[in-house]
Amino acid sequence: MRNSNIRAPFAGTVYQIPIKAGSYVNTGELLIQVANLDVVQVRAFVDEPEIGRLAKGERVEISWDAVPGRMWEGTLTQTPTVVTNLGTRTVGEITCQISNSDKKLLPNVNVNVTIVTARHDAALTVSREAVHDLEGKRIVYQILNDRIKPLEVQTGIASLTRVEILSGVSAGMRITPGSINAQPLRNGMEVRVVER
Repeated sequence: MRNSNIRAPFAGTVYQIPIKAGSYVNTGELLIQVANLDVVQVRAFVDEPEIGRLAKGERVEISWDAVPGRMWEGTLTQTPTVVTNLGTRTVGEITCQISNSDKKLLPNVNVNVTIVTARHDAALTVSREAVHDLEGKRIVYQILNDRIKPLEVQTGIASLTRVEILSGVSAGMRITPGSINAQPLRNGMEVRVVER
């Protein structure tokens, strides 16, 4: 009888009960899921080329589509020790510890993870597609009189979508974000500017 009084080994919140009252259970069967939701652990996959930039303790930002506009913050606690195939991607698994004092971030949900490896405030950035490699130099194409001309640039930190420009371009310059018809860009090419 004493063994039928089941206690969790720690304080927490019950977030799932997979069995129903009156059910017979076998030894080792999952009865209840309990977690301390004040601090949650998030597992995520990082593409192989980005793994070398990661370090324990880096800041992590989590968003969840079910709660638009909300951001949770935490730290990277474990970097990948091995890479594996995930569909067509080669990835490494990371672990993050996220503060969740209001308990709004629920267990077993899919979230968006951003790892902040560096941050520069008021940086001049362009889309990744706008930066090209040409003869060992990094360039962007400036639009002048409906034609493009290459400008050599020095780049800084980058995200999945943006690249910081340290020199070579100033704010307000019109540059092409990239070709939309897979045609390679070249000096003097005529372009049609479409405002977005």
